[in-house]
Amino acid sequence: MRKLNLKDYQITGKAKSAEGKIIDVTGPYKVKDSILNLMFSRDLQLSGAELVKQNVLATKIETCKDDFILLEDEEYERIKRAFDTFKGFGRNDVELVTRIQETEKI
Repeated sequence: MRKLNLKDYQITGKAKSAEGKIIDVTGPYKVKDSILNLMFSRDLQLSGAELVKQNVLATKIETCKDDFILLEDEEYERIKRAFDTFKGFGRNDVELVTRIQETEKI
């Protein structure tokens, strides 16, 4: 089993204000949404059966009310495969990728 942290975290960035000035902005990084989006990436080339299994796991993640979710090893491997396959992460994704790579084994 694995214990994955689903709690959103804060990210910072730059944006233009209404006056046209560059300002620092802070906002939440939506962890669940990001995981779910990667789980259905076309790069995974999911078959019909794999898509159905992926959707069952996605529903489990979506309906989780806690900050952490317990995953079977096979479920964790599905998520890890999605993260290993995706290309194009940015600096704001470091925390999320670290959480996936270092998910606590219990």
